[in-house]
Amino acid sequence: MKTDSVISKTRFRLVLIFSLLSFLISSIFDAYNQTSIAISELISRDPQNWELVISSILMFGFVIVFIGLLLFKQWARKLYVYSFFPLLLIYLLPSYSSTFISGFGAIFYELGNILSTLIWGILVLPSLYQPLFSKNNE
Repeated sequence: MKTDSVISKTRFRLVLIFSLLSFLISSIFDAYNQTSIAISELISRDPQNWELVISSILMFGFVIVFIGLLLFKQWARKLYVYSFFPLLLIYLLPSYSSTFISGFGAIFYELGNILSTLIWGILVLPSLYQPLFSKNNE
């Protein structure tokens, strides 16, 4: 019987890194697009202090979970799976309600979302995540 995993540890790490790079590239496209900057200034609201605190805590948590996933820690897998959908509620904060993304920025943003959902799917299915997170498969 074949005992090879469907996805290798290297491929999983590449998907993690490319999902992060996709969001980074999307941000770069929007940061240097003058139309995007002008429209965002018109429709944006200044974040309040409590929104900045919530965003900072979530960003710190994301970095910890991302490093944990790169190191194949079981706690990071559980945190990613159980916090995936609740974290989508961050867009209900008043300062995140209206955003404008340029065309190229939207392409990479959606690619990052697709890869994030793929990671979530891998971490939910036992047949996919168990070979990655097992101790004897170093």
